[in-house]
Amino acid sequence: MKTRQPAFPSRLNPSLRAAGGLLLCAAMLSACSSAPVRFYTLGAPAVAVGAQGTGTTAITDSTPVIEVERTRLPDYLDSQDIMVRNGHEIERSGLGRWASRLSVGATDLITARLAQKWPDLFVTDQPQPDRPTWRLQLNISRLDVSRDGQSALNADWAIIPQDPRAAILRNRTSIVMNGNTANNANIASVTENLLNELTSRIETSWPNPTQPEATSPRHHGHS
Repeated sequence: MKTRQPAFPSRLNPSLRAAGGLLLCAAMLSACSSAPVRFYTLGAPAVAVGAQGTGTTAITDSTPVIEVERTRLPDYLDSQDIMVRNGHEIERSGLGRWASRLSVGATDLITARLAQKWPDLFVTDQPQPDRPTWRLQLNISRLDVSRDGQSALNADWAIIPQDPRAAILRNRTSIVMNGNTANNANIASVTENLLNELTSRIETSWPNPTQPEATSPRHHGHS
C-alpha cells in the first residue's frame, strides 16, 4: 500500500520560492538605487593646454620647448582611489574616484598651468623627437589632504637644460593650506589648490623661459 505524502511540504515550497523571489527583487532594487561612483578631475572647468584660441600655432625651431615628465608620487597615492588622511589612518573613498591615476592627473594639471603662464613656449607632457629646451622632473614626496582641514604637500624638482654641460637647477618646497575636506568634491578642490600653488613656485624658480640661450649656452670648442 502506498503511503500518502504529507501536504505541508508541498505548501511550504511555494512559500519559500515566493519569499526568495521577493528577496531577490529587493536586492536588485537596492543595487539600482545605490549611489553611483563619481569620477573627479583636477582642473575644473577643463583646461586646454596653452590654449589662446582655436587657430593653429606653428612650433618652429626657435620655439622654446619645456617637456614635463610624469610626476612621481608615493605608491599608496598613485592610483585612481581618492584618499584622505584621518590621523594615522588613510581612508579610501567608496563612491569617488579620480578620472585617471593621480600622477597622470597631476602632470596634466601642472603642464596646463605652465602653458597658460607661458603662451609663447611649447609646454608639453609628451615625449618630443628632439631634445627639449628644458625638462622638468618633479617628485611629490607628500600629498596629505586631511579630515581636519589642514593639508600639506612636499615636493622637489629639477630643471634640466638642453645643454648637458649646463647646470641642473634643483629646488624643493613645502606647502600647507587649510580647506574643507568634507566630501570628495572638496578633496579634489584642495588637491588642485595644492598643485596650483606648487606650479606657481615652479614658475618662480624657473630661469628666464623666453631666453633659453642664457640658461644653456652652447660652447664651441676646438679639436
